[in-house]
Amino acid sequence: MRRGRPRNGGGNVSEADGERAASANERTNIPTDLLRTFVAICELGSFTKAAHLFDLTQPAVSAHMRRLESIIGADLIEKSLAGVTLTDTGTEVLRHARRILSINDQIVVGAGQQPNLQVVRIGIPNLYAPTKLAKILDACGSVVGDARVQIRCDHSPGLLRSIRAGYLDLAFALDFDDAMKGALATWSSDLVWIRSPDFVLKPGAPVPLISSPNLLSPDRIAMAVLDRANRRYEIVFTAFDTSARRAAAEAGLGYIPIPRTAVAEPLVIEAPGVLPELPRVVMGIVAREDLDTKTMAPLIAAFEAVVNSEA
Repeated sequence: MRRGRPRNGGGNVSEADGERAASANERTNIPTDLLRTFVAICELGSFTKAAHLFDLTQPAVSAHMRRLESIIGADLIEKSLAGVTLTDTGTEVLRHARRILSINDQIVVGAGQQPNLQVVRIGIPNLYAPTKLAKILDACGSVVGDARVQIRCDHSPGLLRSIRAGYLDLAFALDFDDAMKGALATWSSDLVWIRSPDFVLKPGAPVPLISSPNLLSPDRIAMAVLDRANRRYEIVFTAFDTSARRAAAEAGLGYIPIPRTAVAEPLVIEAPGVLPELPRVVMGIVAREDLDTKTMAPLIAAFEAVVNSEA
């Protein structure tokens, strides 16, 4: 029997109607694979690394991002030589994307499928990697059960940005009071001048400073203290890398201002009275906005016990 064309309101849908329905559906429903790609790019800091993670080509990952941005109607990522930077919209979408994927995975697990291994992402300042990293892994690893602990080392402003953007679950950071508002726990530590054991400051000479090019909080604090004391200083070495700055100090080039709890041999603390006294700096533990801190309480306590220890 020959069938006629379906009438409006009939049970069949024309090809054009199907395309319109699909288009409308895409505008209101975001595929989770696009969100996973976006979150992976943010966490790994690279389109290429995200492609390797999902066994995709880089053009495929770029296509995922173009489609996601088309659905949302806004740019999410700005690519630069330094990696990827989120736009304001991207920062907000990342927060929601992590929640959506978490709920999605909980539903999948509840349906009886094998759950993915949970990952807890923790950030610590580069400065503390030599003295705290192994202890953090040991203490935190003992309370997270089957979860994996991932560590990111960065300077404190970078860690705080990563927390706000949802890249990290927990971070230990140091900064001024305003930057640490909303922290789960805060305390303070002395800032001290450290140097090589063999370095001696010549009378009347400018204070040689070893600094970061982006002037991290301890650098800015030290310069302000020297300015108030009318002490001349000069920056004799700069490097983003903490180990490079330590090497410069060990070579006898000058001083680095750091928290007392981050001092490690062979560097030593300058004797009182040689340089102006530095103030205390605020330190603490911060968490991403939607972290279940009640469930994570044992991990948070173990983390704080290590980073708030003088040892």
